[in-house]
Amino acid sequence: MAGETLSVAASAARTYYDNPGAGTFVVSFNLTFGTTDNELNDVNQAGYLPPNVKLLAVGWYPTDMDTNGSPAVVHKVTVGSTDVVSSLTGAQSGTSSLTPVTNAARVLAPSTSPTLVQVQTTTAAATAAAGTAVLDLYCQKA
Repeated sequence: MAGETLSVAASAARTYYDNPGAGTFVVSFNLTFGTTDNELNDVNQAGYLPPNVKLLAVGWYPTDMDTNGSPAVVHKVTVGSTDVVSSLTGAQSGTSSLTPVTNAARVLAPSTSPTLVQVQTTTAAATAAAGTAVLDLYCQKA
């Protein structure tokens, strides 16, 4: 059924160590998708972005999760209620990408508490296949 959510409990938030400098650092999430997890509007809750950081870019490293000759699956990444990257087509063929965040996400005021990160399927897979993805969020201390 489309529109399902694979959730992660707030208690599962990782312990993040305060970044000692002002340089960029990576917050990484390992995701697992079943054959029914790439239907329209399905959501995979990845985890939580630590507080007091600005998001700069998103690394998307998926396996091939649409085995159709004309693959269709498309994802987007949301932090809190802000879409930070959309139109991620890498799961159509297992292609990695590194994408700067939207301007709205770049100027967004950092949260003082952990913020939920989600990956949503915006176009369903033509022929869904189970797979995995690594989601890397490139951040900077605010």
